[in-house]
Amino acid sequence: MNTLFQIQNLFSPITVKLKGVSFGDTQENIKKFGCGDIGTYALVREPDNPHDPNAIQVAIAYWPMGYLPKSTARCLAPLMDAGRTFLAEFVCRNEHPKHRLIGLTVRIIETTPV
Repeated sequence: MNTLFQIQNLFSPITVKLKGVSFGDTQENIKKFGCGDIGTYALVREPDNPHDPNAIQVAIAYWPMGYLPKSTARCLAPLMDAGRTFLAEFVCRNEHPKHRLIGLTVRIIETTPV
């Protein structure tokens, strides 16, 4: 079976580490909202993003948490553009005592009504 067909018709949850977590207020946002109590985050398409027309930001309200990796966004962007809906569920905060940057791992799930 064609992989693109499988992706477009049967979406299995994907767990990814967010990218772009060092820009703007993202580090502070992860410290405040990067926890299991939050639960889920919105996926926000950015087709006019000058760095990547497939860009998908992960956010809570107006606070950015980071971006989906390019390879994931390249697969999800056309699905979102076609009207399918997705959320990012909190998995874990990525912290290491020797590094000052904090990251976030999320699970992408489809929420399109059947």
